[in-house]
Amino acid sequence: MSRRRTVVVLLLAALCAAAVTLLDLTSPAYYAQTESRVRDSIARAGRKTPVNPDLIFLAIDSDSVTLDETLDLQGLFSSSATDPGSRRALEIMSKGWPWNREIYAMVLERLVHAGAKVVAFDCLFPAPAPGDDAFRSALEQFRPQAVIGSNFVSPDNVDRSPRIPSSYEAPAETLIPKTPTQDERVGFTNFFADENKVVRGAQYRVAFREGENSIATYLSLSARVVSKAGHPELIPNDLAEHLIRFTGRPRMAFRPRPLFEIFVPEYWEHNYRSGELIRNKIVFVGAEGKWQKDELITPFGVMPGAEAHLNALNALLHGEFLKDLSPVARGAVTILAVLVGFGLWFSIRSPWLRLLALGAVDAAVPFCALWFYNYQSLYLPFLAPLLALNSNVLFCLVADFTFVRIERAKLRSTLQTRDELTHMIVHDLRSPLTMVTGYVDVLEQLASDKLSRDEAECVTGAKRGADDMRDMISTLLDVSRLEAGEMPLQFQDHDVAQIAREAANRFKPVLRARTLRCEMAPTPVLVSCDANIVRRILENLISNALKFTKSDGTIRINVQRNGGDVTISVNDNGEGIPPDEQEHIFEKFGQAHSGAKHRHSTGLGLAFCRLAVEAHHGKIGVESEPGTGSRFWFTLPTRDQFGMSYTGKKQPAHLERMGKRSATRRRSFAE
Repeated sequence: MSRRRTVVVLLLAALCAAAVTLLDLTSPAYYAQTESRVRDSIARAGRKTPVNPDLIFLAIDSDSVTLDETLDLQGLFSSSATDPGSRRALEIMSKGWPWNREIYAMVLERLVHAGAKVVAFDCLFPAPAPGDDAFRSALEQFRPQAVIGSNFVSPDNVDRSPRIPSSYEAPAETLIPKTPTQDERVGFTNFFADENKVVRGAQYRVAFREGENSIATYLSLSARVVSKAGHPELIPNDLAEHLIRFTGRPRMAFRPRPLFEIFVPEYWEHNYRSGELIRNKIVFVGAEGKWQKDELITPFGVMPGAEAHLNALNALLHGEFLKDLSPVARGAVTILAVLVGFGLWFSIRSPWLRLLALGAVDAAVPFCALWFYNYQSLYLPFLAPLLALNSNVLFCLVADFTFVRIERAKLRSTLQTRDELTHMIVHDLRSPLTMVTGYVDVLEQLASDKLSRDEAECVTGAKRGADDMRDMISTLLDVSRLEAGEMPLQFQDHDVAQIAREAANRFKPVLRARTLRCEMAPTPVLVSCDANIVRRILENLISNALKFTKSDGTIRINVQRNGGDVTISVNDNGEGIPPDEQEHIFEKFGQAHSGAKHRHSTGLGLAFCRLAVEAHHGKIGVESEPGTGSRFWFTLPTRDQFGMSYTGKKQPAHLERMGKRSATRRRSFAE
């Protein structure tokens, strides 16, 4: 792997990390919305806080606020006639909404007398109303057990802490006198919501100001309830920085009980066991939500505000909260994802395997985020590392394909220049070689008369070398012409069996102890072909077989008709060719390792055979196993299948296109 490519990929990784980190820090609307939806999906699929059995939800629901004003209390609930408190409460509730606030004093009194540990009110009191004095008196009387919402806090002496992410809307009037000191009955009711107005946690910290002095105190309704219940140690110092771990679906985790039931003696006795169910419990009084649209968007869907408070209270009682990573930690996770992408690129060379590995990592990311949510109570960033990982790997793939295209273009240009230069050099070598061959022929004629025996052998060796060089030059030129589609082929009807016998007869003088057998049908096998070219194909294959056959081995030539084709094969029992080398031996200058050891082997013979067979619309191949020999075969279409005889000027279409391209390249190179 080149250093330049590695440097480019590292730069791409750094660019992806920087771009995604910047996107994560700026968090545009579409990005934040997508991240929130992913978090909500994780919250719904992940672990939930179990419901604390000591929590009871008394709901101001549609049944409670729609009691008929003409209700016959004495006839419908006979026992209420003997209970003046219940009768008075039902009369107030049947007068229609909004109620006289005396009802809240009666609710508080009944629940405290039943043994409730804490009674929390999440109610809205925007202006003075009848019954305020009675409610104020009850709050003072039952101060140790009562907690009320933030609507009793004056806005003039409240300063929001920088850690509070949402706004504080104070009421116009209050029931509690203005005071800069902490009031243990008061709880802050606002919630922390993200950009999409989805509730993530409760707002906990508020600073009271008196002159130059500032007193920071926890005023969350749920935190105040926990403190009143005798568990102040459950309120962590960094409570405002935590997110709620919700309990479950709306109206399912906390079953709402209609408020009016506690004043109906039959319900009080049957459903609450005359108050025994309330003893030592935390009772939360608030709107159920459906009837006055007092609802908030949460990860589990639309939820009443009172139920959102119950979720926060339940999380406090169980000590279950979620942490969000700091910007620095989120950036570190993004960089780690980029490093994983770089590791995929560096360790896996195949681009398709990289894509497969990327898909596996992408599939594992949600499960990883869910594991951190369940067991580490952590919202692991999801979009940023996923974008960083995928963009890095995809950019690396693009860079790889770009580099490959550049390298292939350079290689093609180099090979083209090499071929054209080789062709010109070889072509120019023929003239001096012809002169050398002529002089050697003259010397050979004089050898018997004027040269000694040793001198005559030297002349014979020189002539043999010149002939070998001429054959190599001819083969190289023929290969080039076949590649370019410029080889003049004379197609006529010939008996392939006869061509095979003629090619075999040429090697009888050099067989020595080896055996050469021809196996073919006695009847002629007619093929429209160039007989000289087919003979040269067979001679090349037989010559190769002789090189690798043992001194006492056998070579078989087989001609067999197979449907519309004729298959000619040359078999030997030599050393064979390894499977990983078989696909390269038909390439130009391609050789097996064993073939490269033999002298006079240029790697052009089999390339010539392949091109010549393809020019005849045939196929060529090899079957070989090391130690058992090789079988080289090629097919030619018979006369009936070939359809017509070609002259030397007519070539197959693909060879004509190759010839045109080659001629254009040669003209460009010459210019």
